[in-house]
Amino acid sequence: MKRFGGLLKNELVTGLVLLAPVAGTAYLVYLIVSGVDGLFPDELRPKLFGHPLPGLGVLSVLVLALLVGIFAHNFIGRRLVAFFDRGLQRVPLFGGTYGLIKQVFESVFAQGAESFARAVLIEYPRQGVFAIAFVTSTDVPVRGAGGEELVSVFVPTTPNPTSGFYLLVEKKLVRELDMPVQQAFKLVITMGIAKEPDLITTTAKMRTIKRSAE
Repeated sequence: MKRFGGLLKNELVTGLVLLAPVAGTAYLVYLIVSGVDGLFPDELRPKLFGHPLPGLGVLSVLVLALLVGIFAHNFIGRRLVAFFDRGLQRVPLFGGTYGLIKQVFESVFAQGAESFARAVLIEYPRQGVFAIAFVTSTDVPVRGAGGEELVSVFVPTTPNPTSGFYLLVEKKLVRELDMPVQQAFKLVITMGIAKEPDLITTTAKMRTIKRSAE
């Protein structure tokens, strides 16, 4: 009976581990759809058995984004986009926030962007303690106290990698990890519980990033 109880407990835990990400993702999608749909009055939304159907808001945003993207790729569209972009950035208070958000989205979604190109290892928060970080830029306009070349890195928190710390680290102190960015994220999110064979042996394959001059 005791053995049966232990087996039942293991199966229950396994089921919860498998269902939790699905439930969390479904709940997040539900919040996004509900939030955008709330911008439209019920009279404009299609109804089923007297209840407004969800999804009109998200569909409208996607269609609008597609039309704006198509329009922005022709000559007149590019001119208008540049005109409105300059105008919005000159608006007091709003312009600074708009410019910052625009830079973030361009850095993340632009084709060929260097953001999160490599997973690296740095000593943080003190010497002898290491943290997984992601290189966001190697073109840093500032230098270290002794003129050292710096690298911009993002150190995510666990288990929520959407928050973290932006650090400037000496390039010679940054160690590149021989693993894809996706695996490094998985290691952070699972708090080191990931047991993939190629993930376990990765720490033995670290190599120091070579200076660009070399």
